[in-house]
Amino acid sequence: MDLISKLQDIGLTGREAEIYITMLQKKEFKAPEIAKITTISRTKIYEVLQNLINKGACSEKQENGQKIYSAIEPDIAINNILSVQQQEVIRREKIGVALEKELTSICKKNSSKNDPLVYVEVLTDREQIRRKCSDFQKNAKKEILAFTKAPYTTTFKKYVNEEVNALKRKIEIRSIYEYRDIVKDEFLKGISFWVSAGEKAKVIKELPIKMVIFDEKITVLAMNDPISLKPSITTMIIKHPSFAKTLKYVFENIWKEAMTLEEYKIKEKIQ
Repeated sequence: MDLISKLQDIGLTGREAEIYITMLQKKEFKAPEIAKITTISRTKIYEVLQNLINKGACSEKQENGQKIYSAIEPDIAINNILSVQQQEVIRREKIGVALEKELTSICKKNSSKNDPLVYVEVLTDREQIRRKCSDFQKNAKKEILAFTKAPYTTTFKKYVNEEVNALKRKIEIRSIYEYRDIVKDEFLKGISFWVSAGEKAKVIKELPIKMVIFDEKITVLAMNDPISLKPSITTMIIKHPSFAKTLKYVFENIWKEAMTLEEYKIKEKIQ
């Protein structure tokens, strides 16, 4: 990576970086001199120099009625540039917090309108799906029922921490896993860990869909895109008790057919 690119990485523009490097080659410059030996036009040179002054990488003085420019020493200039960037990040974070409140207010007003399908939400963004499911799990009061199969929207470690926290709150968690998901050592160890932590787990050859039911009220259904060749998930969140109870009936019937982890290990001759 060249010097201009590196300076751009810490907060200068390409033009600013070019001028700063040029100014290091001599103690003092007049603006027209810099324009002659760089690619920056004379009409833009003063604007770029002022930006460098604002970022603490350049100084200006008057001499015989002319402006004279000098580069600030690199160790000081770099600290100044980084400081300006940090201040900009803080400024943007404050704007972001205020903006989030305003946008959330608009969103709440919109969601409060009488929509016949307000209880159905469709998501495709993996991080948004993960956050929603995480919130449902944190707010569960009684039970969580799950059909577990790939693909996954969160890491193994993150999911373990969230589930253990739910189990500590005495939430009953029952999960049914597909065979293909637990033949891998990571998942086999993970299921064993969750069982030891208090989860009730069974396995079955194939599950019809990826699903989680929270407290007989909220159902999350995750479906692979049957058309796209790329791995993608479309997730439906249905906040409807009758729908959740109907799918709980499906869960209970498959639960009866599924094997315990020990039965599966015996069947597959796994030590």
